[in-house]
Amino acid sequence: MDAGEGRCNVLPSVGVGSLSARDTEGRANISTGDKEPHKLLQPVDKTLKTMALEFAEYQVCVDVFLTAQTYVDIASISVVPNTTGGQVYYYYPFSAHSDPAKLFNDLIWNISRPQGFEAVMRVRSSQGLQVQDYFGNFCKRVPTDIDLPSIDSDKTVMVTFKHDDKLQENSECGFQCALLYTSVFGQRRIRVMNLSLPCTNMLSNLFRYADLETQFSCFLKQAANGIPTTTLLHIREEVTNTCINILQSYRKYCASVSSSGQLILPEALKLLPLYTLALIKSIGLRNEGRLDDRSYWLSLVSSVSVLLAVPMVFPRLIPIHDLTSRGDDDSLIPSPLMLNSENIHDDGVYLLENGEDGLIYVGNSVDPTILKQIFGVSSLAALPNQLVLGQFDNELSRKVNEVINEIRRQRCSYLRLRLCRRGEPSGDFFRSFLVEDKAPGGLSYVEFLVHVHRQIQSKMT
Repeated sequence: MDAGEGRCNVLPSVGVGSLSARDTEGRANISTGDKEPHKLLQPVDKTLKTMALEFAEYQVCVDVFLTAQTYVDIASISVVPNTTGGQVYYYYPFSAHSDPAKLFNDLIWNISRPQGFEAVMRVRSSQGLQVQDYFGNFCKRVPTDIDLPSIDSDKTVMVTFKHDDKLQENSECGFQCALLYTSVFGQRRIRVMNLSLPCTNMLSNLFRYADLETQFSCFLKQAANGIPTTTLLHIREEVTNTCINILQSYRKYCASVSSSGQLILPEALKLLPLYTLALIKSIGLRNEGRLDDRSYWLSLVSSVSVLLAVPMVFPRLIPIHDLTSRGDDDSLIPSPLMLNSENIHDDGVYLLENGEDGLIYVGNSVDPTILKQIFGVSSLAALPNQLVLGQFDNELSRKVNEVINEIRRQRCSYLRLRLCRRGEPSGDFFRSFLVEDKAPGGLSYVEFLVHVHRQIQSKMT
């Protein structure tokens, strides 16, 4: 097995697979009302796809590290790592001052994480179910198998099934995943995972034992898969309708008659509307934004794990200015705040993390003592635009670093830290993640719940 790693700073505009600045074309298309700007999220041609298939045939996995300052057409470049079991690492805008630590840790983790090579995977199911589709970073040459030049602990392959025959009540459905691979020590191994699940004709049981994170991960990957081939408006409508149809089925078949005038949420899926709204407002489904940012988001989603799917669109918001006032018996990481502007105070400092980035928002009225303890400066004007978080000789600084390091450990990601301030583009970017707030052209969480309820009521009449 061979592994390739590329580092790119500018658009590759010379030689085989050369690319052009399609982002300029994209801005022009959007401003003139072009109905198909999503095509700019597709590879420019088949050159890199052909190259990727050849890499996969020879069991070559390619990871791409993009330390970019401008547009580099990730939509085209990502085809190679996505087809060979690799990954895109994107640092934009790259800072030689603040980003080397993130780049270094990504490189180290890339070669040291648990992984296997030259892998072939097949999923089987018992009678009544049939494998419908695979989602992830792999090469698929035959209908039954997927080829993975590399498979590592950060990647997830999602498999969907279709119901093609009658399933008997009180019987069980069997699933098997067989992975043949070569270990890092050169040993050829096969790993077989079996799962047996009971069948039921009671829809209430399906809702009672639903796994929200896994189900949402499925919605996320299916939505991302459709973005390059259809309009964002259509994808947002599909995502919303999926949520509405699920809750309408629960209302129709499981809820009591007396609750017909209320929005009834199954306990296991009570956060489904909130996560749905977060997905609609995510980088991938917003109307505004850079082409490369959306393409990178799509590349991440294709193989994101279930544990990281939710924070990717519904990040964790943590106050870090008052860590020293918490009791010793409390957990290391404070309970997260709900994602609305009511929880953001002008005298506070907050960390918002999504598993990839850590945005540190500093209010305009923060006590200079807190600034000194966390950042080593005594005024907002002295805060650097490119943040390198140091550890100073005080309790608050120690606890802030402990929280960030624990999050990095949980996410298996170093987190790229960015400083955000009110009244600046960075502050607007931070607030775009407050999904419960009303956004330009978008609903608040309360308004979304009202919309969902009305749609369910109209379907019931």
